[in-house]
Amino acid sequence: MRLLQKFVFLLALFILVSPVLAEEDATEETPLPKKNYAEFTLRGAYADTKVVSTFGTSSTKTLRGLFKKLDALKTDDEIAGVVFKIDDVSIGWATLQEIRSKLHEFRAAGKETIGYLEGGGNAEYLLAATMDRVVLMPVGSLNLTGLRAEIMFYKGLLDKLDIQADMLAMGKYKSGVEPYMRDGMSDAFRASMATLLDDLYAQLLNHIAESREGITAESASDLMDRGPFTAEEALQEKLVDALQYYDELLTALKAASENEDVQVVEPGSERKRKVPDMNSFAGLMQLFSMLNPPQRSQPTSENQIALIYANGPILPSVESLFASMPIITPNELKEAFEKARTDDSVQAVVLRIDSPGGSALASDLIWREVMLTQREKPVVVSMGDVAASGGYYIAMAAGTIVAHPSTLTGSIGVFGGKLNMKGLYNKVGLTKEIITYGQNSTLYSDYGGFTPTERERVEKMMETIYEDFVGKAATGRNKSFAEIDEIAQGRVWTGQQAKALGLVDELGGLDTALSIAKEQAGFSADDAVNLIVLPKQKPFFEQLMERMIEDMEGSIQVPIQLVVSDPALAMLRTRWEPVLTWLSLFGFEDGIQVVTILPYDILIR
Repeated sequence: MRLLQKFVFLLALFILVSPVLAEEDATEETPLPKKNYAEFTLRGAYADTKVVSTFGTSSTKTLRGLFKKLDALKTDDEIAGVVFKIDDVSIGWATLQEIRSKLHEFRAAGKETIGYLEGGGNAEYLLAATMDRVVLMPVGSLNLTGLRAEIMFYKGLLDKLDIQADMLAMGKYKSGVEPYMRDGMSDAFRASMATLLDDLYAQLLNHIAESREGITAESASDLMDRGPFTAEEALQEKLVDALQYYDELLTALKAASENEDVQVVEPGSERKRKVPDMNSFAGLMQLFSMLNPPQRSQPTSENQIALIYANGPILPSVESLFASMPIITPNELKEAFEKARTDDSVQAVVLRIDSPGGSALASDLIWREVMLTQREKPVVVSMGDVAASGGYYIAMAAGTIVAHPSTLTGSIGVFGGKLNMKGLYNKVGLTKEIITYGQNSTLYSDYGGFTPTERERVEKMMETIYEDFVGKAATGRNKSFAEIDEIAQGRVWTGQQAKALGLVDELGGLDTALSIAKEQAGFSADDAVNLIVLPKQKPFFEQLMERMIEDMEGSIQVPIQLVVSDPALAMLRTRWEPVLTWLSLFGFEDGIQVVTILPYDILIR
């Protein structure tokens, strides 16, 4: 009887306790809801296009590639937020504004964004400031010190080498000749640069004020005067929200969501491609595939918009000499515009320009292609960091011009001349004896300056090109010659200033230009549109075969591309390109003597 009582007691106890145990087991087995943060790195330069040379495609990151990755993150339902690691960004101010606009879209999509900095200057901070939170490494610093523009002058060097720059300019502010003929800025040059920086600095302060609660444009100006800042100072001034090492940031994210399984993941688009194993046949085949990727089939839809890139200096057709740097040539752009103009499936064209200009003749040939295309279908220009001088020349025939507020544009003017190398030749023991027939036969000789009659002819050529430049700009902008001439004179403007002056129609980036082109082509907002990119880049082996054929035909070219593409000299690339551009315009026997270009790089940091 007692045994039966014990059995009944244990059975009752089991019945009472089992729901509790089951509940505990269920609690232990139910996984926490996941909350994923994507880790994304913003670093280095982002160009419009990759450079494809005989030696393969460069590793340059493109702006469209970046935006494609960001759009994928923005629409990924499994991603609750993004941690942006921002470091050593090397981009222009217009590109910076375009990336900032894209990052602002994350907030509209409801994604949490965190900007992580180990340190940085204006560019890095302005990107981070678009985020919900800015986190700085405890021993990092913010190098917010304002803006500066540095112009290099070469006259002293030329004097030491006994080289004389014999040049002329059309336009009060066309300062292209000054670095070669002066030791410093003229009053007009200085006034033009001061006006440019005034506007860019105001934009910088407004960006900070818009991004950081409690900071106005006036207080941002005061902060700039007191920078740079240590991490503690940056926190006190509310420039950043927290001071943490990266692992501490991740720990804090997890601690802030106790009821969620927080994970920081690497998005698929950020995974690095494995380097091929060159010791195996499979590795060699992988390398072959990387150098000669399969060509994507072109869309066959009737709803197409052509996107034509014009990046780099505008030069004559010298592709084989400059294959390792981005350049704009009439032949390449002519082919692209003819394709867009004659293809009935292409309903509109967007021309993306990032160029300081170059050859006046080459610029005019490209202008004509834009003009002919605009007669057939809408052409919308999207300006990148720079679309000045020749870069503006090739834009002005388009129906609509879109620029960023900080795009450097305008500079409607020309300059020309030559380098007199006689002193240098004589210094190293070289002399020339010249026999002439014709009063101006030494016009292109580098063994002397211009004679009075040669100078008169060069001035006449430059006046004609300047008047033609202004006249075509007036026609394209629906203004009088006098109205354009007043704001031309070789003066550089920001995109914001250019819009107020009527040189630009809208402010925005490539997305804005594409939306305008879509509307002008007659598409509705919901219509699916295919984008085809021109000019089409040729694969590695196709270029290699073309180069071999050129060599077999006796074409001999200086292999500057070998020097520029050498990995050991990659860091010097930005220094090589202006030199190569200058040589192409003034260094040849029959070199171009009248140009529309910014001969200096305006690097604002």
